[in-house]
Amino acid sequence: MNELKTVSKNGYLLLGIASSMIAIHFTMLTRKSIESNIVSLHFLLFVGIASLIWEERSNLKLKSGPVASVLGALLIGLILLRTLTPLGYDVALTPFIFGIGICLLSSGANSFKYFRKELILLSLTAFYPKIVDILIQMGITKATAQASSFLLWASGFSVYRNGVQIILPKGRVEVLSSCAGVDSMLLMITVTIFFFILVETKLKDKIICLIVAALISFWLNSFRIAILALLANSQDMKGFEYWHGGDGSLIFSVLSVGVFAIFCWFFYVRKALENSKN
Repeated sequence: MNELKTVSKNGYLLLGIASSMIAIHFTMLTRKSIESNIVSLHFLLFVGIASLIWEERSNLKLKSGPVASVLGALLIGLILLRTLTPLGYDVALTPFIFGIGICLLSSGANSFKYFRKELILLSLTAFYPKIVDILIQMGITKATAQASSFLLWASGFSVYRNGVQIILPKGRVEVLSSCAGVDSMLLMITVTIFFFILVETKLKDKIICLIVAALISFWLNSFRIAILALLANSQDMKGFEYWHGGDGSLIFSVLSVGVFAIFCWFFYVRKALENSKN
């Protein structure tokens, strides 16, 4: 028990435990061959959380009771046991459980007050599968196919859509759930939540930002699908494979974040900086 109290009061030891658990988590992501967009999402979450903790480091009180310390140690121990069997490691739920464990070790029951924002961010990974199911049930695959077909039609191409299939004279593509840009959209939602935490905004502005972020992600991914359809039509399989996954898909995710950052700068950040100077 004394050892657990020592851990709760030693910031460097807690930092070491947290860093080790994060390293283990990304190792498990690699072993499970998780898509690059999801890895980027998790990386962005941890970077944002680290940034929030660093900003509040002077206000943190590292003091945990014996019960909270034991519970925190048990949660972390449970995660370590799950890593022994890769199939038993839940990449969506584990970061949230790990975060609760670290919070209990560091500050006990008060941790939920100190680390409220950080836990909200980690909960995004826990609810990720459910959010994906909701978006798919809402018909995002069909909507993506419709938007991509419209972009091709507006560009002057002879295109025909049959359900989620985009048909051109010499080739076709089928928009599956994995191609509908759900990962990119969730990445944008995460970026938007980061923005809410860093910049004070009204409820109306929060709703506008969420809608704009989703639309940016949706239309840029629809544009990517349109490119894939053209590559399939020209029988360019090498180009198709590049833009279908890996680096090509990641480029559009980064582009989405960049466009949203420009939007936030012009409509919110710049005004906030001007007001702070006045």
